Amino acid sequence: MEKIRGSLSENGKKMFDDIVSQRVLGASTHIRMIGDMFLDLAEEGKKRSADVKTLKEEIGALAAFFIETRGKASCAVTNGIHEMLAGMSGLETMEMDQAEKAINNAVSAYREKTRENLEKIVEYAARFSKNMKKILVFDYSSTVNAFLEAKEGADIEVFIPESRSINGGAAFARTTAAKGIRTHFIPDAAMMYYLRQCDGAFCGAETALPDGTAYNTTGSEMAALVCKTLGVPFYVLTPMMKIDGRGLYGYHREAVVNDLKSRFASVGLTEEEMEKIDFSCPELLPIPAEYITGFITELGIIPAAGFYAAAAGYLKQLEGGKE
Repeated sequence: MEKIRGSLSENGKKMFDDIVSQRVLGASTHIRMIGDMFLDLAEEGKKRSADVKTLKEEIGALAAFFIETRGKASCAVTNGIHEMLAGMSGLETMEMDQAEKAINNAVSAYREKTRENLEKIVEYAARFSKNMKKILVFDYSSTVNAFLEAKEGADIEVFIPESRSINGGAAFARTTAAKGIRTHFIPDAAMMYYLRQCDGAFCGAETALPDGTAYNTTGSEMAALVCKTLGVPFYVLTPMMKIDGRGLYGYHREAVVNDLKSRFASVGLTEEEMEKIDFSCPELLPIPAEYITGFITELGIIPAAGFYAAAAGYLKQLEGGKE
């Protein structure tokens, strides 16, 4: 890890550390930062007159690291990295100036595509929720955050659980406060009480499966279950690129378990006591399709029960229309 990190500038190292330490959250944000690190490697390589072969190896090592780490939790990270790398094919035949331009073009093309998709998702979600007066949003997602930024303060009241396992709610609260939206920042344990007042609930997804299951931060499945119990619509905002189709071919997801010891350092336990306690917790858990009302994607609002057809069509398109 240190060798990969060492090739980056100081700003690049900060981005690297922000992802690894989870100081910055959200798969879409992480993909953008990885793209920035690709650009950083190209710039740094040019400064030190590195050869293109070395630059390609550094980009490959950085990509492999985040596919192996962050990509285990979010297929979108893997898909996004591969899409950017596809635009960098043939680097080894180029001069450094050409290679730097090719890397910039690959990252820019990917970002333009994702920007257009995000605009569609936000447009559909904002239009759909126009008549909702009170909503709950759970766990940080850059897609859901963009949706909140599109809301007008006078039109809506937002309930934000803390999402304590990764402190995922605070970033939403900053957005809604800045927008002048009436905001309630609540303990996770109070979700059921406040959801009774809500017209709908929204979260993002780290990964979506063709069967209509969504994987998201621990606690999301609890929010969805409560919504199902209370009859509150629960929607997942996600670009189709977050679909993981590997399960169709027998792949089983491995649970990613985090040690939350540092997260609970402020609860009053002594260091000696904490050494005797297990603070492990899954990073992501599945939200079953039966808890999800629908997925809001760039293709439109798709009922969870009908997600397979849309997902299969999208995966076929990614594979170039192969049978």
